[in-house]
Amino acid sequence: MPVLENIFSWSKSRAEQFEECQRKYYYDRYVSWGGWDASAPKDSRLAYILKNLKNRWAWKGETVHHVIEEALKSLRVGKPVKSEEAIAKLTQIMRQNYLASKAKKYMQEPKKSVGLFEHEYQKPIGDPVWKKIHDEAADCVQNFFSSPFYEELASEDKKNWLLIEDLEEFQFDGAKIYVKLDFARRRGDTIEIFDWKTGKEEKEATIQIGAYAMYAMKKWNVPLQNIRAYLVYLTNLVPAPKEHPLSPDLLKETEQAMTASIRGMRELLADIPKNVPKSREFFAYTENERFCSNCNFYKMCEKYYSKK
Repeated sequence: MPVLENIFSWSKSRAEQFEECQRKYYYDRYVSWGGWDASAPKDSRLAYILKNLKNRWAWKGETVHHVIEEALKSLRVGKPVKSEEAIAKLTQIMRQNYLASKAKKYMQEPKKSVGLFEHEYQKPIGDPVWKKIHDEAADCVQNFFSSPFYEELASEDKKNWLLIEDLEEFQFDGAKIYVKLDFARRRGDTIEIFDWKTGKEEKEATIQIGAYAMYAMKKWNVPLQNIRAYLVYLTNLVPAPKEHPLSPDLLKETEQAMTASIRGMRELLADIPKNVPKSREFFAYTENERFCSNCNFYKMCEKYYSKK
């Protein structure tokens, strides 16, 4: 089998991590490499386990996305799923994940078992909090199925559907750029991109949406004016697509942000073509210590964990 290579790439989540704490980025992107192998060096194995931990909010969002993904894929092939079936599936997944995490199965099988941050770091989270997380996730799924938007999707021609949670890539500034569109479809000459949100409405995800637009222009060979982007807040009782304006200025802002982010990451490489990082001390700790208590890599962090 070919040897896996740690190829340099950029994504919105990677950029946010780099900006938040370079040392965290170093553990996640470099120390953890190869840690999926049980025989990997101790630090790599631990880093790989820790990088895959999810806090309860991320877990809620990922599970909702997964259930909606499966429902849409079934709908695409003419096998619609009822809302109660989807919620039952969500409950089953979350129950299995929770019990496996509490038993720390992820320590032995990090690729197969979900690990929750709250369990690894023994956070005092009571059953009512966990139930609330499940109920919020179930509400998101129910709201989606009850929405006029879902009725529209169910009745339209599925031949116009382009992507459902597919991890895609394109090239920019000599780097591989990863994007994952929750859903995309073609309507006449227009490409429509949808992004499910499971949290409260907040500032627009400008760079993320800009990257989606860049991908769509390259993938489907359409001009910017033929692309529409929508945010769908599933926490709303009636989640309706909310259009995120696209413009040449947004595209320029996105490209500038990506260029600066890629440059900063490459400055910490000893060998850019081979994606070999400089030594650990070049990756600075965050100055904002409030991030640290919620960091997956807290127990590996020499600066803070060693104080305990």
